[in-house]
Amino acid sequence: MNLVTGATGLLGSHVLIELAKRDKPIRAAYRSDTKKAAVEQLFHYYLKEDASKKWQQIEWVQADLRDIDDLKRLINGCQFVYHCAALVSFFKADFEACIQHNRYVTANLVDLANLSGVQHFCHVSSTAAIGGKEALVNEKSKWQEGAQHSGYGISKLMAEKEVWRGIEEGLRAVIVNPCVILGPAAPGSPSLQMLDTAKKGLKFYTSGANAVVDARDVAWAMVELVCQDVHAERFLVVGPQQSFRDLFSVFAEKLGKTPPRIKAPKTLTLFVAAFHELWCHLSGKRDGLTIETARSSHEVLRYDRNKIEKQLSFDYTPLDQIVSNMLAGQVFIEKNTKR
Repeated sequence: MNLVTGATGLLGSHVLIELAKRDKPIRAAYRSDTKKAAVEQLFHYYLKEDASKKWQQIEWVQADLRDIDDLKRLINGCQFVYHCAALVSFFKADFEACIQHNRYVTANLVDLANLSGVQHFCHVSSTAAIGGKEALVNEKSKWQEGAQHSGYGISKLMAEKEVWRGIEEGLRAVIVNPCVILGPAAPGSPSLQMLDTAKKGLKFYTSGANAVVDARDVAWAMVELVCQDVHAERFLVVGPQQSFRDLFSVFAEKLGKTPPRIKAPKTLTLFVAAFHELWCHLSGKRDGLTIETARSSHEVLRYDRNKIEKQLSFDYTPLDQIVSNMLAGQVFIEKNTKR
């Protein structure tokens, strides 16, 4: 049995589809029935006439991963674990919540995996947990103490350390560090914020550059690493690397919007972000620009993809195809979940 945590999230849902394609037995952890219904539509989008059959093969278990009893129930009888669940937030007010969801849930899951004899554990971390500032970041880049790291990145680093502890205690585990993941997802998912921003249209762009990756590529890489029994390793999983201006220009082209043309100064971006984050803190909302995302939008980050490409020998989906799939899949999901 293959356990997938965070099964209704962007990456978790794509891991479900990858496992279903291979006819693997699946147990999926979820909390929201609405998001579960959206994932079912994602199956129809990708798997067409095989969707219903594949969907019926999944054992869905509603659970709160912070509840140790729920975790025990989830992991019982599972030989493989794909830990995709995480709280992704760059709001400073959510730092403690990120620690609870990302570090402590992972620690408990690692302990239970060792106790129950799980054969392989695949943990989803993030490029934010690597923290290197080299011209070309790789898996061995050192975390720079004292540098400006996001609270989310710190929580994912701490979660990684729990997995490495589990490995020292005998757990066969592998870690993937994806960059910004793009793909269709359940409406309201945090992973859709970039698309929501692009839909509104952007006049301004920032000076930074980063990488994006298709959710299908990350899911395939995860399942392949487990199938190949790769363990005690971490892998950057990063796709096309480009400036934020070029990235949002591709979104604008696909959406029929005007691409961003005005360069936003860093000081102005940070000022707007600070004001917006304060407003979000007072209102209780969690969307849009934060101080941490504003700062990162002016950073230029490049990644070395040699390790994962050498291990798995695969080509990443080009940016144009990533965005096209994301838009088409989102339209399909939203159209069919409104019925």
